[in-house]
Parts: sequence; structure tokens; C-alpha cells
Amino acid sequence: EHNGGQKFAAIVFVGDLCNKGPSSAQVIRYVRNKPGWFSVRGNHDDRALSAALGDEECCSKPKYQWVNALSDDDVTWMSSLPFTITIPKTMLNYGSVREKNEQDVIIVHAGLDPAIHMEKQETKTMISVRNLIIDDNNGTAALKAWAKVWRGPELVIFGHDARRGLQQEDYAIGLDSGCVYGKKLTGIILPEKEYVSVNAVREHCPIEEKVR
Repeated sequence: EHNGGQKFAAIVFVGDLCNKGPSSAQVIRYVRNKPGWFSVRGNHDDRALSAALGDEECCSKPKYQWVNALSDDDVTWMSSLPFTITIPKTMLNYGSVREKNEQDVIIVHAGLDPAIHMEKQETKTMISVRNLIIDDNNGTAALKAWAKVWRGPELVIFGHDARRGLQQEDYAIGLDSGCVYGKKLTGIILPEKEYVSVNAVREHCPIEEKVR
């Protein structure tokens, strides 16, 4: 329906496949077994993996008891999830595209720090950042959404920030539109940058819960 009846070359998730819905282990297994489906690692995936590997702090929390349903193959797959996936513009421009794409695309769960080289980005930043402390020319520091200060040249597509909802900046697109909170699930088709959004079937996680 959204791709002219053609099969997508790949489906890439922005992470956090687990923890806030009712069937986390089943979701992980479903995505793992789908050819051409990929995901970056989110903060919830990372913590769930720690629980599955026996981290005492995580294992003591009731919300991680579902990891007991994971198979060894599930855990191995989760441990292999990258923190970023880069789609080169040459791949996006392959075939008949009406408008050539001039940017590589980076998929990350939370975000990136524009002041740090890509190879030196910290894990914590990639899976949990929402805001950065930015100094203006007057020496005043302020918190700003990292996506608003990212100047490329790569286009970054991310999730994690449900409170802000869909974010559409010049060089960054935030897709988290609060599906588990009963709002919407949003995706983007590349290279056309066509948005697809569907309503959540129901609320799986109370909105009052702190969004991490």
C-alpha cells in the first residue's frame, strides 16, 4: 500500500523492542526471525540484555522477569544489536528514484552529540540522550533537544523521545510518537521520506510512568 505494492528492501527499527508491552520475548523472537529486519539497540533492550545475562540489579526487578522466556538464540541476537546502523546514500539511490538522496542516513535509538566524532560517541548518549547542554555566544548554558543542534551532514533517524512526539528537523527525524502510551506508531519510508502512522490498538503503559 505504501510502497507501490513492492516489498521493502529492509525494515529497520529504532530500538526498544521490549519492556513496555505485554509480549516482549515474543516481539524479540518475531523480529529476529524475519529476513531483512534489523534493529539498533535501545536503552530498554540494553537493560533487558543485562537481566538475561544475570545482572543482579536488573534481575531483582519484576519488570524484567519476562527475560526468563528468552532462548539462548534470542539473547545472542540481542547481544549483537548495534548502537547505530548507517545506510549509505548510494544504497538509497539504487534503482529508479525521482529525487536523488544526498545524505547518508544514521539510525540510532536516542541520539548523537554533534560535538563528538562518530567513532567516539558514548554508548550512554546513543541509547539515552534527549537534551544537550548548549552554550550560547553570551556564555549562557541551556538545555536543548539534541536534534535541534545536529547539523549533519548525515540525516539521523531516532526514537526514544515519546514526550516530544514526532520531530522533524533539518538533519534529524524523531519517530517515537508514543505507541505504547496509546498514541501512534510512526515509520518513515526511504528515500522518499514518506511518513506512515497508525493508531495504537490500546495503551500498554500508563502515560504517568516516567519516560526513560
